[in-house]
Amino acid sequence: MQLNLEKLDKNFVSVGVTVDVPEIEEALAEAYKQVVKKVSIPGFRKGHVPRPILEKQYGKEILFEDALDIMITKGYMKAIEEHDLHPIAQPKLDIKESLNVEQPFTYTLTIEVLPEVKLGSYKELEVEKKSVKITDEQVDERLQAIRERQAELVISDKQTLEKGDFAVIDFEGYLDGQPFPGGAAQAHTLEIGSGSFIPGFEDQLIGMTVGTEREINVTFPEDYHSPDLAGKATVFKVALKEIKVKEFPELDDEFAKSVGNFETLEALKEDLKTKMTAMAEREIESEYAQAAIDKAVDNADVEVPETLINQEMEDLLHRFEHNLAYQGINLEQYLAYVNKNKEEILEEFRPQAEKRVKTDLVLAEIAKAENLEVAEEELDNKIAELAAMYQQTNVKKFKKDLEAKGSLHDIKHAIILEKCADLIKSTAIPKLVEA
Repeated sequence: MQLNLEKLDKNFVSVGVTVDVPEIEEALAEAYKQVVKKVSIPGFRKGHVPRPILEKQYGKEILFEDALDIMITKGYMKAIEEHDLHPIAQPKLDIKESLNVEQPFTYTLTIEVLPEVKLGSYKELEVEKKSVKITDEQVDERLQAIRERQAELVISDKQTLEKGDFAVIDFEGYLDGQPFPGGAAQAHTLEIGSGSFIPGFEDQLIGMTVGTEREINVTFPEDYHSPDLAGKATVFKVALKEIKVKEFPELDDEFAKSVGNFETLEALKEDLKTKMTAMAEREIESEYAQAAIDKAVDNADVEVPETLINQEMEDLLHRFEHNLAYQGINLEQYLAYVNKNKEEILEEFRPQAEKRVKTDLVLAEIAKAENLEVAEEELDNKIAELAAMYQQTNVKKFKKDLEAKGSLHDIKHAIILEKCADLIKSTAIPKLVEA
């Protein structure tokens, strides 16, 4: 089998394959072993019909389809191995002449492969890094947030409802004079000014007094999730039963003891500052690492294939759909709610997909340039992490399952990319800037 490789435009190659007559016969012999299992001829057990009898009964052409598959597959695999090709899509096959067992058989494969990546600078990159500084004001804001969570709703003796109050109401909604499903509730607590109800509903409650009723006129938004109510004008009959307000605990030593067994309020503040500083450092470190990687990727020259972008867009959509399922929503429901189709959602993922693909291509090229490899111990450690994540107690069996699925290559690739990222980050030169 002879191969003739020719580079085409962008990231395509053409591989001309010539199969000699002896190799054609080998393919026909292999094809016979497959075909004979499927045919029945009187006087012979199934799977035991001699080849001459089979060809006499059905013609030699009965073996051609399977033989072609065998020759094309062998040529494809040989091209990948000999020329170190990395296909990213199924090849396109071009056969000019029919198979003739007495002369060489030729065909052409057009293969889209990984694009060429020309690396730029990726070591000792100067990258901006924010300085960590947690102010007393930020600590006070966090303290107030904790205090907010500790607040209790209590019945107020005030009679007139104001913005910021919590109204306890009975209500019933009417569409064209008739109550509609889901439009009524008893003793419902609503924070006035929260914007959690239909636009205009809360504002019209302001000024009500306890024990009174009022009719509220509102129009549901055009994009409301229920088509029966979207864009419709409705009337709500509302009765104000009670007014509640938030009662906040005092910020003192007793408060500190109640939220974390701290002896004093100052001790609580110090603990908050320490934790906030540690969190800010982790976030800044992560941003710094990503900025270094982004700079290395931007310095490289590569034309990202549309095929890989589309594959990544589909993968991102699949993950998005998976996340929706956790919330009890399927993709069709979501598309109806946002009034978009699948193609529009896919296009929204394009910038993210393009960046991810380019990053992977550049990091993979850096791995080659640096001769980065994955030791068996590193692979086993990563598999142990994954086993723990998926609550798999038998790590050896888990590894065998991954190997059977062909997933070990992907895991090794992920480890390599992590190493590349660590290399870029570890050699980067931080340029401190104010946060």
